[in-house]
Amino acid sequence: MELHDIQVQNEKETRGGFGEGIYEAGKRNPKVVALTADLAGSLKLGPFIKDFPERFFQIGIAEANMMGVAAGLTIGGYIPYTTTFANLPPTRYWKTLA
Repeated sequence: MELHDIQVQNEKETRGGFGEGIYEAGKRNPKVVALTADLAGSLKLGPFIKDFPERFFQIGIAEANMMGVAAGLTIGGYIPYTTTFANLPPTRYWKTLA
């Protein structure tokens, strides 16, 4: 198969697919929680927030803190999904490892 042979179906932006995916995971498992760094709208978390407000955590612009909260939730038996811009967490943590 060549690149030009690929047919696009049900075209959707990645963040829309992410929002739908985390919502579906939340419907299937009550231990799924979502955390974000002021990006709930950008990452299409509206349906998750509407149906599972007790499992949504708005941490604010504090990604490192968000990761610590997620670790604590994991210890408590939850399945956290942290949401922020893709390049921010790795870059921030690489700096701390150097």
